[in-house]
Amino acid sequence: MEGSKITYAIVKAGETWGDLATRYEVSIEELLQLNRGVREVTEGDLVKVIQEAPHFKHRRRAHYVLGFYTGPMGVTMPGSQGTLERQAGKLSAIAPYYFDIDRSRSGQIKARVSPQLIKETIRDAHQRGVKVLASIHNTDKHPNISGNDALHSVLRAHRMPFYNHLFALLKEYGFDGINLDFEHLRPGDKHLYTDFVRDLSNRARAQNYTLTVDVLGDVAKTPYSLDFDYPGVAESVDHLGIMTYDQFRPTQAVPGPVAGLPWVAGTIQAALNEGVAPEKILLGIGSYGYDWTVGQPNPRALSHSAAESLRRRENAVVQFHPSHKVPFFTYTDKKGQPHEVWYEDARSIALKLDLVRRHNLAGILFWRLGLEDPAAWGVIQAKLGPII
Repeated sequence: MEGSKITYAIVKAGETWGDLATRYEVSIEELLQLNRGVREVTEGDLVKVIQEAPHFKHRRRAHYVLGFYTGPMGVTMPGSQGTLERQAGKLSAIAPYYFDIDRSRSGQIKARVSPQLIKETIRDAHQRGVKVLASIHNTDKHPNISGNDALHSVLRAHRMPFYNHLFALLKEYGFDGINLDFEHLRPGDKHLYTDFVRDLSNRARAQNYTLTVDVLGDVAKTPYSLDFDYPGVAESVDHLGIMTYDQFRPTQAVPGPVAGLPWVAGTIQAALNEGVAPEKILLGIGSYGYDWTVGQPNPRALSHSAAESLRRRENAVVQFHPSHKVPFFTYTDKKGQPHEVWYEDARSIALKLDLVRRHNLAGILFWRLGLEDPAAWGVIQAKLGPII
């Protein structure tokens, strides 16, 4: 993997794969992948290990891991609860996908789910030692009002009703902080949004709430990423989540990865070049994939598990792209149409985590829990632990 080399180690008396993983600061899954077919080790065995390059050697810092949380979104997109139950010790916080700006009532917030489900989610997470952020979006559908226009209304004329409703929700349900996930702004609202974030941050800190703000990331500086004043927003918040996904957007008809490594690296470097403090940045990881019908837009979204099931069903051979550094495979469906499937696995995620360590970033955010390769959690613990 990037920044590392493969070398060999002699197993010491009593050592297990777990001991070797601890000694070399990697995951057990990575070691087993390097040493295929070797299930047990004994004293004197020679095994392959991963040795970090010198420039990766620095004092370990604690990292922040934020996971977006949802219910199931179709057969190929399972919900997040299972991951929360299994991986709570590797999560700092979750951000349930439960709230939108209400497009019918100016300055109000609309819940996607019942109050009972909100309470149950927060209670369960807290019992597992995981904090919960109230995540507010502007993606709710409305026949006449766009998400950009709804947010514009809040920024221009309805801040106080928004603040009042938001802090009432935080207090009512017992949230630990706020996550703003507004993916697009109306043209001309860039600096108005920065001022809004600064104002909200001051109010949140006064009441001991944290604030994380997500921004779209694109090294090519499309109109999407130009919406946001990265350094201006970052200055006011606890964390700036840079959503380094999707590189190849579903609205286009060109298949490709959710997030190739050079594109992600370039996006983070661009943010750093603009003056964003690295200790504020959460690197976004899209843990899903897409099944593209070649030449057509709107691919089918897949979890890692669904992608692997499809690969086995089609008897396809997975490849690891030499430049994008992500897995993919191809197949032809029953209608004779060619498909390309691009997704993420523990190996591709490990390479992205190397960027977190290289640049000394604050941590990562996952969109979303439940879609990822289960083996990724061993990599996260090995590369980012301890988790705060």
